[in-house]
Amino acid sequence: MAQWRGQYSGLTHYSKLEVAEAALRTSVASYQAAIPPEASASAEIKDIRRLATRVRDLRLKLLRAERNKCGPMHPSREKAMEEAEGAVALAGTNGILIEFGVAEACD
Repeated sequence: MAQWRGQYSGLTHYSKLEVAEAALRTSVASYQAAIPPEASASAEIKDIRRLATRVRDLRLKLLRAERNKCGPMHPSREKAMEEAEGAVALAGTNGILIEFGVAEACD
């Protein structure tokens, strides 16, 4: 029988998303705290965009896992879950950057 490598480790879709969001918040806070923009600002912006992409991917993965976990469901519930997934996918990385308040700095 195949075993999941991270089984019983406490890592779940939720915990991975929480860690990624916390890392993004920390990165955004450090970027915004640097009042005179440093020379490494472009590197920080790249890191922020990479973290935002990771948060987007983890949110999509969480929504897909939730949808698949439920098994057969009422069509209206399935449609609502697909719409939520579509909204995250449509907003994309820029939607995450807007949510965390750094969209204008990362353009």
